[in-house]
Amino acid sequence: MNVFQRTGCLALTLLALGAGSVAMAEWQAEPGNRLEQRAAQAVQRMQAKVERSHPYFENAYAYAIWPGITRVALGFGGAYGKGVVIEQGAAVGTVSYWQFSSGIQGGAKNFAMIVFFKDEAALEGLKKGEMQFTGQAGVDIGTIGIAGTPAYSDGVAIIPLTNIGLMAEFSAAGVKFNFKPYGRAQ
Repeated sequence: MNVFQRTGCLALTLLALGAGSVAMAEWQAEPGNRLEQRAAQAVQRMQAKVERSHPYFENAYAYAIWPGITRVALGFGGAYGKGVVIEQGAAVGTVSYWQFSSGIQGGAKNFAMIVFFKDEAALEGLKKGEMQFTGQAGVDIGTIGIAGTPAYSDGVAIIPLTNIGLMAEFSAAGVKFNFKPYGRAQ
């Protein structure tokens, strides 16, 4: 075997090992955990319907997935949902999402949302439950929603996916996260 053949075999072996480690890092929902099952379905829908989410799934340190957040507004609004936090391919806890908003807004909707964390430091903000202030604008009709293209801002990227609703909004909001880590038995 000459040098080129050995180099080629080594490169193929490393490539195969690298591809295998990425595949092993994919999260699998616990069969008896209804929230995790719904979250896994939301991840599949997001990957199928939102092509721009693919690089985030491949490169993020962690992500939080809410399979359903219900939001209602008429001038003032509120939203609530419960999700799962996935860190390095493993479910590490649950997280609730609370939102209060004010602005030009009206309607109701239910949507899935994934928050991607670029690194461990960005994830710590969610785990600490720090209040976030956001501005939002969008239109949702039926299962079609329009929102901006994501990009990391302070190590966080957000991608929503409308489940169903009829809502138009241009508002400011305060968002509170409440993280609860799983026990070691989980």
